[in-house]
Amino acid sequence: MYTTETGGRLCRIIINGTDLPTVYWGEMPDCRERAEKVLALCSEVRCNYVIYEVRDWNSEFSPWEFVLNRKMSFSGSARRTLEWLTDGCVPFCERKYGLAGERILCGYSLSGLFSLWAFYESQAFAGVISCSASLWFGGWISYAEGHTAPSGSSVYLSLGDREEKARDRIMATVGECTRRQYELVCSDRNVSRHILEWNEGGHFNEPDKRIAKGIRWMMNEDV
Repeated sequence: MYTTETGGRLCRIIINGTDLPTVYWGEMPDCRERAEKVLALCSEVRCNYVIYEVRDWNSEFSPWEFVLNRKMSFSGSARRTLEWLTDGCVPFCERKYGLAGERILCGYSLSGLFSLWAFYESQAFAGVISCSASLWFGGWISYAEGHTAPSGSSVYLSLGDREEKARDRIMATVGECTRRQYELVCSDRNVSRHILEWNEGGHFNEPDKRIAKGIRWMMNEDV
């Protein structure tokens, strides 16, 4: 594992082969323990990883401003994160490590929302792994209804079967929003391969296993 900093963000990089797909996976600071658990569950999976950290989760992964409630709001700085990713991180990694395989986005929770948004917005990735994504985010479904995926792409969605039991009335729409998102994916002719997988438990139940399942599916490995 290489650890480097590019554009002010810490990245952990694992290279298994220059022609293999590379998973660009957004995480919170000090994510090493979770990353190691996911990597252990995917030890035989043939791909590369660029695990990048953001300092301000609610800001750097939110595509636009949104106020959830009195205690939680989002300032919508994801555009800067996407520009860093597509104009800085990806070219840097491909140049430095000779990466030539497909690019895949990956994220959990708000990072899962960001990964799906970046997938639509940039058209620069061949697949997205969006696990327990915050698809309750205000305006998301309207955005998704107006966008299409990159041609020939793959989409992995997952959600815990108790996540729509959230106390917050907006967060409780996550099941409805995820089902609608999957309908959009299924009707998108640009998507060649897709799945919505349901897991047991709430939002914080075994995120490492959920991410690993998404990576294994994307790489055509048995789960």
